[in-house]
Amino acid sequence: MSIKNSFYSLAKQTRLFTLSNHLTKQYLRILCFHGFSFTDEHLFRPKLFQSPELFKQRMRWLQRSGYHAVTLDESLALLRQGNLRGNEIVITIDDGFHSVSALAVPILHEMGFTATIYVTTYYVLHHNPIFRLAIQYFFWKTSMGKIQIADLVGERSASKATKGLDGERTIQRIIDHGETILDEPGRVDLAREIAKRLNLDFEELVASRRLSLMTEEEVANLSQQNFDIQLHTHRHHLPPDSTGVKRELEDNRAVLQPITGRSLHHLCYPSGEWSQALWPILEKEQIHTATTCEPGLISPNTSPLAWTRFLDSETTPQIVFEAEISGFAHIMRKMMAR
Repeated sequence: MSIKNSFYSLAKQTRLFTLSNHLTKQYLRILCFHGFSFTDEHLFRPKLFQSPELFKQRMRWLQRSGYHAVTLDESLALLRQGNLRGNEIVITIDDGFHSVSALAVPILHEMGFTATIYVTTYYVLHHNPIFRLAIQYFFWKTSMGKIQIADLVGERSASKATKGLDGERTIQRIIDHGETILDEPGRVDLAREIAKRLNLDFEELVASRRLSLMTEEEVANLSQQNFDIQLHTHRHHLPPDSTGVKRELEDNRAVLQPITGRSLHHLCYPSGEWSQALWPILEKEQIHTATTCEPGLISPNTSPLAWTRFLDSETTPQIVFEAEISGFAHIMRKMMAR
């Protein structure tokens, strides 16, 4: 056990977690998840995918600890009115992976929780594995040592290693070529060929939907079950200019608002990248809250366009999870920053 985890364990044993929860009861707590693992995705990207078993453990702990899930609209009102009691939590899930509806939602139902699901919509319309993730997954999964890519990406070199530093450069060259040169059918063809050359089954990945997002029908079904569907841009990218931001939000809303039947005013910054310079643009686009991937609790003085969240992952120890939710980790960070 690390020194930090030992310190957290001691703090919990001496009821400092309970005290911290009381001291921060007027602060809002937001949890962040992404995708969930059907097979080995949590081993491939443990910060992006979590096993259903661990997610259920987290939700059961929240339930037994007396937390109840609230929506962003509810939490914003409670925060402004000073009516938080310390047991409210916003459960957010980014991107809109198929595994959310298939794996996470049944667990949330079992525990009696709702969640906010931020959906990026390009791959909701294009029912393919996310190109970037698929390429990275194939290189992670293959047992092959080399792959020839010159004829695929227009390079002079005959072959590139799939492992090590040169492998990372190879992966990025393939991704860059697909994202900047090819259209969606071209990216699908490229991913299929890469899988073939790495002795992997592209069609199996497509059929499994491990790296695919929900369909429009699946998103609509969750909205009908009172899950809070919200904005995450259309192309998982938020440009720095007002025109680009407006385009991303308009395209995102154009897909999601007909599905939900209501206006959407909450945003999750894609990849957690944000800056204060975006706030006037977001305000003009009627964004009420925007969440980051930075840890911490939210005070009444925190800008609604810079709300912090705790990003849970497959490799996060339970004691760290509890330290974050109780507010103890938040207090420690504030003390260390002085």
